[in-house]
Amino acid sequence: MLTDIPAPSRFWNGEILPLVQWNRFSSTDAGEVEEHMSRMFCPHRLDVQGGRPPIDFRHNQAQLRALTFNAQDYGNPFGRISIDVPQMGQIYLVQFSLHGTSFITHDSNSFSLAPGQMCVLAPDAHFSQTFEAGYKHFTIKIPKADLERVLAQELGFRPDELIFSTRPVPLVGAAQAFAHLVRTICDDIDHGLTGYTHPRASGSVEDTLKRLLLAAVPHNHSDLFDSAPSGPAPYYVRRVEDYIRNHAREPISLIEMIEISGISARSLHAGFRRFRGVTPMGYLKNVRLDLARKMLLEGVEEGHSVTDVALACGFSHLSKFARDYAERFGERPSATLRQLKG
Repeated sequence: MLTDIPAPSRFWNGEILPLVQWNRFSSTDAGEVEEHMSRMFCPHRLDVQGGRPPIDFRHNQAQLRALTFNAQDYGNPFGRISIDVPQMGQIYLVQFSLHGTSFITHDSNSFSLAPGQMCVLAPDAHFSQTFEAGYKHFTIKIPKADLERVLAQELGFRPDELIFSTRPVPLVGAAQAFAHLVRTICDDIDHGLTGYTHPRASGSVEDTLKRLLLAAVPHNHSDLFDSAPSGPAPYYVRRVEDYIRNHAREPISLIEMIEISGISARSLHAGFRRFRGVTPMGYLKNVRLDLARKMLLEGVEEGHSVTDVALACGFSHLSKFARDYAERFGERPSATLRQLKG
């Protein structure tokens, strides 16, 4: 079941498939199932294993606004079903197990997903899944651009690409709240209630789900997202941030930042301290360090050296660069290269 919160509905305990009033497709033909699911999600391959057991596939689906809720049961009494998905494209796929276990390979990471857990499958990842006999699951399609928009709103600036942890998350805390809200929305839809689907409410409900997902599943911006909000950053902070990100490799002085911001040095310093927790020059240094780490991680294939990377990212003092890098990432830049070569 999705959560440990007691509820009268049996839709979420593996006995009955959720969204029972919203059946989208049913079939006993594996070829038809593969064609349907490729059309609903993205082109992928489906394989029935274990002596070609019969299947009795059901797909129930409902939509809020941009988010799509999907309940699926392949209806295989024995044997296993496997799918291979090259890439989802422009959507994140949040998945829960309702009954049984799914064995997932997500790029180079492998894990199992069981009831009481959730995971996020990335838009640009190649993944495959093998479902146990009798496996049922529930998935939520979330457009990539929508989730990135909400993240940018919360942070006050548009960050680098959003990357979720590939490990399953137990349904506790924010993950339980996310799952419980999904369950409540779908049960209301199934019973013909229109509160969550009201045109004045559905957008806010979806954004709440996205914020809960960002709080529930660790990602590369979790530290900033989980910090206490101080309100949206003012225009002058965002203006300087944009300039830094676009010109980080070039020489940038504090005087330039002040001119770009259009305010005083004192106000700019105070704005960065309040909304970003660092000085403007500290923010510049962090952006350059992040850029340097990215280049070092590509260093083996590209032939970069530590000196090449430091100079390319705007660091003229190599010893200070090495100290700052070690302080931020817990290892010296040369160690990053050695690990990759090893």
